[in-house]
Amino acid sequence: MEKILLFIFFILIVSIPFLYRFVRIGRIGWFVNTTSNLTIDKNYNTAEKLRTIQVLLGAIFFVIHGSLFWGFFNIATFLIITVIVSLLFEIIGSKTGYVFGGKYHYNNDNTPGYIIFGIPVLIPIAWFGIIYMCINFCYYVTNISFPFENSINYFFIISTAIFVMLLDLVLDPLAVDEKRWNWESPGIYYGIPILNFFGWLLVPLSILFIFQHLSHPVIIMVSSYSILFKYAPGILFIFLPIVASRPCFERGLVIPGYIGIITSFIYFVIVISRY
Repeated sequence: MEKILLFIFFILIVSIPFLYRFVRIGRIGWFVNTTSNLTIDKNYNTAEKLRTIQVLLGAIFFVIHGSLFWGFFNIATFLIITVIVSLLFEIIGSKTGYVFGGKYHYNNDNTPGYIIFGIPVLIPIAWFGIIYMCINFCYYVTNISFPFENSINYFFIISTAIFVMLLDLVLDPLAVDEKRWNWESPGIYYGIPILNFFGWLLVPLSILFIFQHLSHPVIIMVSSYSILFKYAPGILFIFLPIVASRPCFERGLVIPGYIGIITSFIYFVIVISRY
C-alpha cells in the first residue's frame, strides 16, 4: 500500500508544476512569453480537465493517507466537515460580502467542474487538500499530533491556519489574474481585499475546532511507515508556494511571486533544521 501511495505522490510532485503547462502551451519552461488573458480554447479546456484530475487524485491520496494515520472515521469526518463548512463560507462570502471582505463571483468558463450555489465543487475539495497538507506540515514542525488527545492546542490550530493564509497570498492574486473569480469591489492587493486573508484564517480555524470536537482518539500504530510517506502531504505543501510563484512572475505579480519563493525556502529550512 505504501509503495502505491508513494507512486501517486511522485505523480503529483511531477505533474503539478510541469504537466499542466505542457498541455496548455506545448512546452515546459520556467518563463514563457504569454498574455495574462485566458483564452477558452481546446488546449485550455484540456489543461483544466487535467487540473481537475490532479485535485481529485490529491484528495484521494489524502483520504487514504489520513485513514492510515487518523483512522477512516476521522478522515471521513474531516472531509465532510471541510466540504460543508468551506462551502457555507464560500456561499455566504460570495453572496453577502462577509467572510472574505467583499462580494465575488466565480467565472464558470474559467473554473472547471460542477457549480453548486455559484461555487465550483472543486473549491471545497481544494480547501480539504490545502488544510490537510498544512496539518501534516505543522505536525512535523511542532511534533504535536492532531487530533489532540486531551485539551485543544491553540498554538497548533492557529499555526496551521496561518500556513493556509500565507499560501493564499500567492494563490489568490494568480487566480484573480486568471479571471477564475472576480471581486465586485477590488482591493489594494492585486485587486483582492485585505480582509480576504482574515477569511482565509477564519475558515481553517472553524474547520479545525469543529473537527477536534467530533473526532475520535487516534489509536493506529504507524511506526512501520517511512518518514517520506508519513510527511508526504507536508512535502507537497512546501513546494506549492514556489510552484505557484512561476506563473505569478509570468503575469507580473511580483510580490506574490517573491512570497512564494521566500515561504517555500523558509519551510524547507525549517524542515532541514528539524530533521
